[in-house]
Amino acid sequence: MRFVLLTVVGMVLGSATAQAGGGPMNVMVLYNADEPDAEAVAQYYGQARSLPTAHLCGISGVDPTARTMDFVEYQILIHASLGACLQSLPHPELIDYLVVVRGLPYRVSLPNGAFYTSLSAMMQVYEATRTSDGSLLSGQPQHFDQFYQASINNPSYVGGFCQAGDLQVTNQYSGWYETACSIVRETDHPPSHRSATAGATGGYDFAGNLFVVTRLDGFDYVDAQDLVDRAMAADSTFPTADLLCMEGGDVARGARDPECEFTARHLALAGFSGTWLSPFDGALTGHTVSGYFTGTAGLRDAIAGNTYEPGAITCNLTSTGAAPSNFYCNADGTVCPESESQTSIARFVRAGATGTHGTVAEPLNNTFPGAGTLLHYTFGYNLGESYFFNQRFLYWQNIYLGDPLTTPYAERPMVTITPSGEVPSGGLVAVQATHPDGVSAISVYVDGERVAEGEGATLEWIVDRDVGTSLKVLAVAVAENSSVQRTGWPLEAHLPKSDVQGWQTVTLTVGEEVVSPDGGVAPDGGVDPDGGVSADASGPEEGDPKSGCACSSALPTGDDAGFPVGFGFGLGLGMLLMILLGSGRRR
Repeated sequence: MRFVLLTVVGMVLGSATAQAGGGPMNVMVLYNADEPDAEAVAQYYGQARSLPTAHLCGISGVDPTARTMDFVEYQILIHASLGACLQSLPHPELIDYLVVVRGLPYRVSLPNGAFYTSLSAMMQVYEATRTSDGSLLSGQPQHFDQFYQASINNPSYVGGFCQAGDLQVTNQYSGWYETACSIVRETDHPPSHRSATAGATGGYDFAGNLFVVTRLDGFDYVDAQDLVDRAMAADSTFPTADLLCMEGGDVARGARDPECEFTARHLALAGFSGTWLSPFDGALTGHTVSGYFTGTAGLRDAIAGNTYEPGAITCNLTSTGAAPSNFYCNADGTVCPESESQTSIARFVRAGATGTHGTVAEPLNNTFPGAGTLLHYTFGYNLGESYFFNQRFLYWQNIYLGDPLTTPYAERPMVTITPSGEVPSGGLVAVQATHPDGVSAISVYVDGERVAEGEGATLEWIVDRDVGTSLKVLAVAVAENSSVQRTGWPLEAHLPKSDVQGWQTVTLTVGEEVVSPDGGVAPDGGVDPDGGVSADASGPEEGDPKSGCACSSALPTGDDAGFPVGFGFGLGLGMLLMILLGSGRRR
């Protein structure tokens, strides 16, 4: 009789392996449960991104045609529902992204007649608190020097400043948009977004309460679903179309122009199709783009004259591109929008863009995402992070359309799960992941509950569910971050920390244990006939089998580490301890 130590690493799941970069376990979808089309889009997105069922949060009692709601309604209907959905999850601490489906309002009226903020921005700060007295940020007005304007600093904003000679275009507003100048001089770039590790700034604590929020929306639910399709089509494609910045249509809407020109120039130096267009052309057509940033009130019909590659992101710096009226067509759908304020951002979606940004009310021209968004995007950060790292303020008028997980400029790890179909009770589910830069960690979830995790490119889980049970198994791998070169930049070696995820799901049925004639579990169940764990399950033996432990004193690491979670023991008490202590048990 022998004892085999499968692995100790990852057995105690209280200290979880960091999982960021955006994946199925990091997203919660909110939709109007009283609107069938909204639910259909939520289900479509959930299936496309392999989300656990509990990550779809239906909200009842909201009129699907409502464009604005007051703060009390928000608290009762949306905030409370979001809280209940989060608390129902086995791992609410993993949620970093909220995706809102068309059918919920676009903005929230603040108490005491203090104007309003976008619904996205309200949920973004969820239950962030004032450090001085613990009061909630949500519902409070914003003031700066007695004038109503954005004043809540974003702790994830990368900041930065330009040096003498950086800018070839200048204007009086350029100081608000300088992240790109610092990004090209960074050696270490920001870690991927984690709500759980958000910091405190400007008198507010955002730890666990800082979500990247986007919407699946447009002129109708078909547009909303198209955003999902484009995101899926974009991943890991490394687009080569123009990353275009065009001069703004006037001085105020051209606030971002100096940074845009700088960004386009440095993208071109690094081998991308960075393009700066000057002067402004409100009738610009005929371009194929992967990015399109400009600023004007009257772009409108020209938007559809360009071709948008899957993954293309856009931003038009103007006051009311996301005003609620801009998302609605006339009764027969032939005029979209029926009533337009400036230039509707839904036009970008209808024309083929994968992501876009606008504001639901007057934001002032210092609150838009900077052109550094394009730099982070090409470093392999996802759509949501790329915009968010370049947004200076929170809790304001901003709204983003698109799937936040969209990642065209990074390769996702490839993940395989074996077996498929049926697995015997007590057998092993094996996960293997590959990536050109290596795999840093793998986690395995069953119906949304983490059952195993560990470092390296392989992982095993001992199945401990009842015979006949159907299991939805999700395996998520995180790629190693690696240095990239940006030729022609002030610093050419860069380390983005985008923690890109890849995943696979399978549905398994738990079958009967395969029992050998002498009463032990057969090798294909993962356990030897004499009651020990088979060599096929644990890998080659090390040490002297007579010693009672076929293991070495050093744990395997890197690609050699299988990192199954738990122990395999001998017959009798050892098997009992495996059931009690194995990490695959329900928690």
